Amino acid sequence: MSDFSCTELLSCPLPEDILRAKISGDLDWALRLIDARLTNELLPALMKERLELERILIKRALRRYPYDRQRAIEVARGRIEGFTGEELDAYELNGDVDYIYVNGEKRYLSSFAGALIKMHPALEKRKISSPEPDDGVDLERYISEIKREKSAAWRFKIKSSLRIEDECFEPGALYTVHIPVPAACAQQPEDEISIKADADALIAPPDAMHRAVCYRRRLEKNAPFEVEFSFTSRHQYVSPMSDEARIVYPNVPAPCADDLSEQLPHICFTPFLKALARQIAGEETRPLYLAKRVYDYVTSHVRYSFMRSYILIDRHAEYAAANLKGDCGIQAILFITLCRILGVPARWQSGLTVDKFSTGDHDWAQFWTEEFGWLFADPSYGGGAYRRGNFEKREFYFGNLDPFRMIANRRYFSDFDEPKRFVRCDPCDSQDGEVESEKEGLDSNCYDKTDTTLEFIRL
Repeated sequence: MSDFSCTELLSCPLPEDILRAKISGDLDWALRLIDARLTNELLPALMKERLELERILIKRALRRYPYDRQRAIEVARGRIEGFTGEELDAYELNGDVDYIYVNGEKRYLSSFAGALIKMHPALEKRKISSPEPDDGVDLERYISEIKREKSAAWRFKIKSSLRIEDECFEPGALYTVHIPVPAACAQQPEDEISIKADADALIAPPDAMHRAVCYRRRLEKNAPFEVEFSFTSRHQYVSPMSDEARIVYPNVPAPCADDLSEQLPHICFTPFLKALARQIAGEETRPLYLAKRVYDYVTSHVRYSFMRSYILIDRHAEYAAANLKGDCGIQAILFITLCRILGVPARWQSGLTVDKFSTGDHDWAQFWTEEFGWLFADPSYGGGAYRRGNFEKREFYFGNLDPFRMIANRRYFSDFDEPKRFVRCDPCDSQDGEVESEKEGLDSNCYDKTDTTLEFIRL
């Protein structure tokens, strides 16, 4: 077990020469500098662990950015009809392509082509793909029904299975595995959550910030870790900009100091973000209207883009504001940070989206006002609606959520109740599970979690 939290480790600065080598892409030299620095007996304990972590992160980055320019163009052509090198250059100039330098050569993020398709409707029309199931969730239809009926309730049952990849499996090793499960929250009542796990499971309490089932097993043969859970998703519809005041979710505790605080290294009230918050607020002082201004700004200014692993991104809120791009979580943390700077309590929620056939990772935010109590904001879904001219859908996701979600996490960057010895693959969130052996934490390419929807019932 580390003597320091992940927050302390990632907030610790790198020595200048190592940082310079990392930024310039001279990663082999950065690794040599780290190894040399670790031999210094005068090195503070925190710095020693920070450098050990950085060595892991550099190797992880090398796996996340596998393509040189020619291979990147070939990959994009396999996803986008007629994609050219000139287009790649143009999108790079626009800040739409994520790459790093590795020993003098550009290396492109493995998901860059999918990000371009997501960001640009013109490329989406040229997408080469197989037909998708035609009976998935029709959000527009369900949003209309929720608005008409003023509430929605759905019951879900999901089976999660996590298995270590055979090439990463070590017979006889003791593995610690965390699999996310439903947490009690506003729209997910505790008494309607059921978890079925093996007898050796350690199940976190319902109010855990990152709720998970933990298994510790010594495996001679590779076998999956499994858990099955059921939960009900209950939502109330509200139009916060026009409805009369009422507490929409009365059983949720009022905000605490944590909902207005910095949370280093990612929720930080920097001069840049303070200035941006003042610009967004203008002369407005009412908390509800401040939250709406922040939501409108994020959904209209920050483009959706796939991201590399969050642990490889510094200062998430500032990243989103400076680059004007980010995925659902990066957008949500910018919304939360700007709200807190303006005195509006805000917090994190995340977990899975749930469909009849599949699940997906997703993140969003909550905010609080005296008129309505805790409400929701999904800048990612709202921003997608804005870009497609669907302003009704954009307005829905300020105050409301659709019910097709499983909430496992209620705070950004929180520990498990059953802690890990090594830094997590994703310390910000818990959606795809975590695995470690007695020797190391496993990267996400070393294991696979699959979620199967067993029940999908409207109540």
